[in-house]
Amino acid sequence: MLSPLPEPGRARKFLGAVAIILAAIPFYLSVRPAYANVTLGGSAGDFLQFEVGGRPSGMAGAQVGSASGITAQFWNPAALSALDQQQVGAMHATWLGDLKYEWLGYARPMSPILGVGSVSIAYFHMPGIAGFDEFNNPTGDFKVYDMAVTVGLARPVGKVISVGANAKLIRQNLASVSANGAAADLGATVNVAGATFGLVVQNLGPSLSFGGASYPLPRQIRFGASRGFLGGRVLLATDYNIPNDYYHDIRVGTELRAHPNISLRAGYRRELGGGDDPATGLSYGLGINLKQMSLDYAMTPSNAFDDVHRLSFGYSFGSGAREKAPEPKKPEETKPAPPPAPVGPPIIAQAKPEPPAPKAVAMTAPIEPPKPSAPAPSEPIAAPPASPSALSAEELAARPPSPAQLGYAVVLPGFQSKESAQAEVKALQLLGFRTKDAQISRDPKRGGYVITLARMKSKGNAEEMAASLQRMSFTAKVELVER
Repeated sequence: MLSPLPEPGRARKFLGAVAIILAAIPFYLSVRPAYANVTLGGSAGDFLQFEVGGRPSGMAGAQVGSASGITAQFWNPAALSALDQQQVGAMHATWLGDLKYEWLGYARPMSPILGVGSVSIAYFHMPGIAGFDEFNNPTGDFKVYDMAVTVGLARPVGKVISVGANAKLIRQNLASVSANGAAADLGATVNVAGATFGLVVQNLGPSLSFGGASYPLPRQIRFGASRGFLGGRVLLATDYNIPNDYYHDIRVGTELRAHPNISLRAGYRRELGGGDDPATGLSYGLGINLKQMSLDYAMTPSNAFDDVHRLSFGYSFGSGAREKAPEPKKPEETKPAPPPAPVGPPIIAQAKPEPPAPKAVAMTAPIEPPKPSAPAPSEPIAAPPASPSALSAEELAARPPSPAQLGYAVVLPGFQSKESAQAEVKALQLLGFRTKDAQISRDPKRGGYVITLARMKSKGNAEEMAASLQRMSFTAKVELVER
């Protein structure tokens, strides 16, 4: 006699349990071996800990104090406060052959009060899994995926402090079992003596419920610091991480700008609970910057399973050819106007000898008429002071100044407010650029404000600094000025 078929509810629960096991095993095996006194698999939403970005992963994830660009939303939302342009980014990662992770993000400055807003979506998935009932009869394929939508805000609250926060909506789907939830991230950065210190708390929120059972979120606390050296060409960073469901770990990373458009990265991560943990090891990365677009690749080796490969890109809006149009008006800048004074005095010097001429006439021939003529020369002498500055600007546009008087300035134009310009200077400080001589002033040519970061005698040095800034998505350019 045939056995009775299982009830529909029992079949769904069975498929859900199988799905949970199949989805959780590859996720934990690659980075989480079993050790005593550590609760493994006791939390939900572990995909929220999957590292985002080729640049951060190439530096072993040491990013709490060194994060930049749109991927900073994941590592420390406070770091987004330095962004002054719209930016979009994306990442694709492969893991154990079938596991895929996709990430897409967008950020833009909102206002001096709101700061910088950001939004992203993360999607962790694997191919459909064939389902079977208790009698090994196929029941069709079912999907296994995790997804999170994140919205964030970041803004400076002082000259050296910035804060940021994220709100997340989470969904996990394992066959016929699913769960929905919410979480939040809180972060802050402080710039002290050229170094940046950061703190972030991730995934604060209530537990997720699967079929009546509740699982806590993977909460994590991160501390980090970073500092630039050699004019920003070398960046060193370190992090200390405290997860609630695994061992603490420490990370160190470095970034070397071997060329204005090429960056080399390396890092080391150490799990403090076990010497043979497969998550302990080196990571490597390569970055290529092409004007407003950046491409980053990272490989994280695994001692026990497949290596994790990440490929990401970023694109910044609001810079490029649009800013090159005003270049012919460089000689009309307000600051270069005082140096042309040596050109003006020769005209005045020729006019000044004329007043003594009437005195000579008065001495040789005491005739009264020449005296009234004295005001006549004084009038043309009074007129030149108003015209020399205007004439000097025209002459500078028509004929180049003496090479000894020329210099090259590295400037960042296009800021709508002084506060946004100050935020840009802070971002430069965080990245290790020297901002001691930086000046913020109104831009009469283009409107708004402009940052004069440095003045140099060598055009090559100025172009090299501007190229380094452009590679990091700053709108830097080199202008010819009077020294």
